[in-house]
Amino acid sequence: MTTTEHAPPVECVVLLHGLGRTAASMIWLANDLRHAGYLVVNQGYPSRKLPIPELSLYVKHAVLQCQTLAPSMKLNAHPLRINFVTHSMGAILLRTYFANPNFSAPAQISFHRAVLLGPPNQGSEIVDQLKDRWYFKLTNGPAGTSLGTKADGYLSTLPGLPLHFGVIAGVAAKQNWLLPKLPMPHDGKVTVASTHLAGQSAHLQLPIKHTWLPSDAKARKHVIFFLRSGIFRDETGKTD
Repeated sequence: MTTTEHAPPVECVVLLHGLGRTAASMIWLANDLRHAGYLVVNQGYPSRKLPIPELSLYVKHAVLQCQTLAPSMKLNAHPLRINFVTHSMGAILLRTYFANPNFSAPAQISFHRAVLLGPPNQGSEIVDQLKDRWYFKLTNGPAGTSLGTKADGYLSTLPGLPLHFGVIAGVAAKQNWLLPKLPMPHDGKVTVASTHLAGQSAHLQLPIKHTWLPSDAKARKHVIFFLRSGIFRDETGKTD
């Protein structure tokens, strides 16, 4: 074969963790994806130190890492297809990456599918109420304080995603007395309403708290099923 037209693609998945977390929070998901046959880049980034536009450069770095992994799979004979799985603020980094006016897809790469876990796509009411408090700024940094719901806020400047994507929202949490009150239903940090994003092809609610969405076994099964098929197996949350 001298062209890549009919060659099966090499599949890589980029993982992006959430605010205040590390790549370690995505390890279980990374292991499942590798066992499912995907190349995996579990991208860490200093979520509390930089504003979101600068953090989105780590997405670009992860895409390049997929390219470095692919030659062992004979990239010259197989095109490279990149998918994304994000948790919480990771979805905002991904949207920022694609929204960059200088964005262009690298040669021989296509962007395929994404699953967003607990994404604050419409912002967080917690940020609205706490963003000016010194302790919130200290613990969440410039990225965290930009995740409010205001119509003139940072999130209002972002478009959707130019790829096929689904959203998984957690609905397990009750009100946390340590945090401002959130409209129900929510996962403890992000409301279900906030997870929605124009252009989503599927939206699934699961009884999981925000922190545990990337590591929960049922959620991980749903992620892999969506990456393979473009749909969630069962909108009620059943995996069997």
